[in-house]
Amino acid sequence: MSKAHPDIVVVSPDGEYLVIVEVKLNDHLPHRQDAIEQLKSLMASMGCSVGLAVTGDHILLLRDSLEKSHGESIAVVGEAMLPDHLLPSADEQWQGNYGLEFESRVQLWLETLKQASSLENLPSDLKQLFSEPTISLLRLGEIRAAGPRWSSVAS
Repeated sequence: MSKAHPDIVVVSPDGEYLVIVEVKLNDHLPHRQDAIEQLKSLMASMGCSVGLAVTGDHILLLRDSLEKSHGESIAVVGEAMLPDHLLPSADEQWQGNYGLEFESRVQLWLETLKQASSLENLPSDLKQLFSEPTISLLRLGEIRAAGPRWSSVAS
């Protein structure tokens, strides 16, 4: 059985995990709850106190208050709607791999958020979600895929 890993990570220059991101295309309640539980587990095992769960058209911010051990103090502290342009299109390249496209779009979007001007155009719920210190973590670190992504172009 393979070990679970996040979809996207934000890593500091010295290799510390600043933010881990779990991306799920489906937003139905059981899937959202599964994504949150998986993210909590990953945050605890990787020693990361900030996580983002992207489920369908929602994004949730999780933080570990570090009051208890083993991730017991990790909680959802914010939620917002994703911009429509992030939702997958019927792009030929992906041919049914909409989850991969969604993951890639979310990663690119997080990278653009590092620019101060991109925050100005966000709806208020997203501005609040990405307020300090969350945006500082994105700006400080390198945003990258946590593992390889399959591409139909490469095969």
